[in-house]
Amino acid sequence: MASVQRIKRIRDIVLMLMFAGSSAAWAAKCDLKKGISSQEGRAGPCKFDVYKKSFEGTAAQQASCLTREVKRQGNIGDETITLFLKEIAGKPAPSIQVVQALLDVQKIEAADIGGPINKPILANYYIIHDTSSPNCSEAWPSASCPKRGEFPLNRDDASWNYNKNFGGHPKAYPDRAAHAFTNRIGASITEVDFADQIATTKFESCADGTAKTKLFVGVENIQPRVGSPKIPKPGDVANDFDAPTPGFTAKQYERLALLYLVASARRGQWLVPAFHAVLDQFYAGGHDDPQHFDMVAFSDAVQKHSEAIAQRR
Repeated sequence: MASVQRIKRIRDIVLMLMFAGSSAAWAAKCDLKKGISSQEGRAGPCKFDVYKKSFEGTAAQQASCLTREVKRQGNIGDETITLFLKEIAGKPAPSIQVVQALLDVQKIEAADIGGPINKPILANYYIIHDTSSPNCSEAWPSASCPKRGEFPLNRDDASWNYNKNFGGHPKAYPDRAAHAFTNRIGASITEVDFADQIATTKFESCADGTAKTKLFVGVENIQPRVGSPKIPKPGDVANDFDAPTPGFTAKQYERLALLYLVASARRGQWLVPAFHAVLDQFYAGGHDDPQHFDMVAFSDAVQKHSEAIAQRR
């Protein structure tokens, strides 16, 4: 997600509309890029069908379209999906019982992985975000970014502030930003149960919202950013163009994959993975996350969990 803080601002706009009745701010939030028709905006780059409540093509084809590479400043590149993920998308997922057994062995609580695993969900899509925060080019030092314009050296350690508090999440309505969050040391929290509705993209909230209700699970992954320039000129606002390399840790991919497994088991079929930036590609001010996402690492982590389950049967 371009920034959890930006999502909060979007929520503020929604509240303003509710209480003030203004339509101008909402229109700005949902403005399309120049040259994009309203019909194209409604369908998105992967051609969502409001009646079928599905994107175009097979589950594998949808996964291929929805996970194209997210480049700097939200530019979209080539396909990243692996053969393994294409093969399982839309297919029957492991049962609740075997996934629960895996969670029990690892002593992972339902409150950390999207809610009670025996509670069914309706979602078909698994949206992968990054928080784009903290932005270390903004005016601090703080516990999160000790040196302005530089990534925290301990960002992948338990000592880093955001790995302890998930940037202040979970939060209550209207400041909720996603269903779940992962940190860089392999832990996660639930902000909204996977079975419940929260829109984490413009694509979900700007058009045909009723058709998209509960269709998506959104997971935020803690990732700091710096701007370009790293320290803005006096009076300028810091951007958040650049993510660290690598973008995420091995433990973070492992927990993101576990959340994917849990959500899929609750649905009864493997969800179709998607990237935030791809879904919002046609919107002005669209997001640029997840940046520096290693699809092979994520796929390997999903396969690792799947093999662990198979060995227990």
